[in-house]
Amino acid sequence: MDAARKRRYAVRVIAVLSVAAFLLEGIHLFSGRSDRLREIYGGALQIAHPEYRVTLARETDSGPISTDLQMSAQEVEPSLGARTIFGQIQMNVLGLVSAPSLPRTRMSELLASFGGGRGTDEILKSKARQEISELPEGKFASAIVELADPMTEDELTSNGQTSGIRSDAVYLFLSGKRPNADLPLYWRPCAVYEEECIRTPAVQLFRHWTANLNWADAVNLHNYDLDISELRQAAERGLVYGFLAYGYSGKALAEIVDQPTVRTVRIVAIS
Repeated sequence: MDAARKRRYAVRVIAVLSVAAFLLEGIHLFSGRSDRLREIYGGALQIAHPEYRVTLARETDSGPISTDLQMSAQEVEPSLGARTIFGQIQMNVLGLVSAPSLPRTRMSELLASFGGGRGTDEILKSKARQEISELPEGKFASAIVELADPMTEDELTSNGQTSGIRSDAVYLFLSGKRPNADLPLYWRPCAVYEEECIRTPAVQLFRHWTANLNWADAVNLHNYDLDISELRQAAERGLVYGFLAYGYSGKALAEIVDQPTVRTVRIVAIS
């Protein structure tokens, strides 16, 4: 066999081995697509939409053409007019994922100017104090709390800035405002991990979630405006840039905004 024929033969062998490896990897990925659909893409939907409280069905519906996961997303604003959107997250036989489009809300506009991690701002603090002082007596508010500087989850909880951090009131922003997206990275572990989120630190569960990402997720996550590199970097840093406070009294919010580690508080809704 001459040199040219040997090269052509080697190229064919490499091509066959590459295709075989690709198919084996595909079988490995999609054999567990039901679990991945709920964990990875249900989780991604919640990460991409802090304005909504995402609820995922316990089981998926699997068929020869697609795997479907029923979901609902309730607007954070706890008013009578708050929207609830029902739909499904679907993965087809090619591994491509589609999910319902969730409309922007008033909270989207507030998050577009998220300043967590950008240092102190006394002007913003004064404005927040005024807004909090005007809350009606006996009413409670949901608010975005921006931290002046990023901190670990342990630092956040030890400073007493949140209550029930091991309950379903774990709503953390794990990045500042991202260069190519309007919203910071958001993490509510109970959307995916349910009972486990009560006994496991939120950042630890986020690291577990990102550890399960792979090359096949890149295109699908891009449709959520999420980037694997950003997600992995946030998991590696493990820092909190802010959080959502649900159902807090005016007094509690006033105590939060007065803390030197807090940049400002933005009220989302009153109930």
